[in-house]
Amino acid sequence: MKNKKSLIKKLIFSLAFLGSISFYQTKAYAEESPVCPDPSSTTITSIADGGDATSFYALTGGGFCKGTPDEYGVTVFKMGFCTKNPANPSGSSVLAGSAPDYSTCTWGYDNSTGEAASFAAGGSIDLSETYASDPAAGTYPYAVMLISKDFNIKGKFGPVGGKTYYSTSTFQTSSTDSGDYATTEAPLNTFGGPGSCEAYTEGEVVTDGVISAYLIDSSGIMLESDSSLSECSGQEKLLGVMNMSSDLIISDSTAGLKMTFTVTNNGMSVVTNRAGTDIFVDSGPFSVKFETF
Repeated sequence: MKNKKSLIKKLIFSLAFLGSISFYQTKAYAEESPVCPDPSSTTITSIADGGDATSFYALTGGGFCKGTPDEYGVTVFKMGFCTKNPANPSGSSVLAGSAPDYSTCTWGYDNSTGEAASFAAGGSIDLSETYASDPAAGTYPYAVMLISKDFNIKGKFGPVGGKTYYSTSTFQTSSTDSGDYATTEAPLNTFGGPGSCEAYTEGEVVTDGVISAYLIDSSGIMLESDSSLSECSGQEKLLGVMNMSSDLIISDSTAGLKMTFTVTNNGMSVVTNRAGTDIFVDSGPFSVKFETF
């Protein structure tokens, strides 16, 4: 392939996530949640005081909204392109309880131990070229990434009632003291709300494609959903699959691959606790667009 090194360098060193998907503990809220109100132009008087029309709860329609993190981190294991969805090759039956079928995939990055990557809005991920390889020429409807099921999020929101809430090193716990501002590790234990294990989600329409995601255990097996469990267990990785609105074509004349992504008003969820006494941050999605040149 012409200029393979140029292609793979741009592919890996401009690495971005595979689309916009609701990686939330409360998927039902995530699908309906609005962009967070801008505290610099909107007065938010309380978290969730009853009858307060300008509370965070009232302004967001339920105490859940999409924001912009100051930092977003994941561990990356694989990234590539496929002619079929490896988790659902037939399009009608998820391979839950089995390993994904990667037979139609070509990898641009493959690292069995994983590599930590962190970025902010408008940033990029630099991964080691040691684990990079040249993706095969072909026409690919699907972009695929295997990442950690835990997300490192650093974010803040406010003022709300005169206070700004900062993420801390403890998940689902915030502080109004900026000195406590730290990255929190947000685990993904289910694609449903509390009370059930939903091990995968499919068919979420986003800009530039349709997203699906699947929880994977340490042996590479896709978890099965189980409504009798309060959350899934045994998951270690997350397989993200994007059915792109336009197929990606890599040919001998392809000189590079540009991936543009964003986490603005998208990459962080801002949530009230059940008691309405605190605001904390959780993971959110980010979006990507692929272009060859």
